[in-house]
Amino acid sequence: MGGLRKLRRKGGDRYSVEPLHGASGFEAGKLSAVILDFARPLTESVEDDQFETAITLAILCWNIALLPEDDQGREIGLLRTRMAKDKPAWWVRDLEGWTRRLVDRKKKLFGHDRRMVMNYTITDEGDDFHLHVVSTHVPDSPTANPR
Repeated sequence: MGGLRKLRRKGGDRYSVEPLHGASGFEAGKLSAVILDFARPLTESVEDDQFETAITLAILCWNIALLPEDDQGREIGLLRTRMAKDKPAWWVRDLEGWTRRLVDRKKKLFGHDRRMVMNYTITDEGDDFHLHVVSTHVPDSPTANPR
């Protein structure tokens, strides 16, 4: 059996396995599935109540990796400032480490995917979470802003 599968609870102790289907004709697949794969190292290490924060961090890092190199450091600093407010020092260190790892992971493993997340929602469906993503394509070389 090849391909991705989704495990769904049918009730009681019974489960069914269903294939995941991407958007037909689009070779990169659904961005929601790609983001979940991208974020997996982080989401595997968090509790359910932290899942939404982990996905938010992953999506922010995904988008930062699409920016020109000169802008990435500044945006990572802003991200750290906003997310680390009133957090303990160990949390800030973890945030910095995960931010760098996720930006590097995006560039190395998903660098060909130039879709930027414009909006997203996470719904808790009881047995699992479902991610809905709205995206737009970012050109390889962003055009300069007119001044």
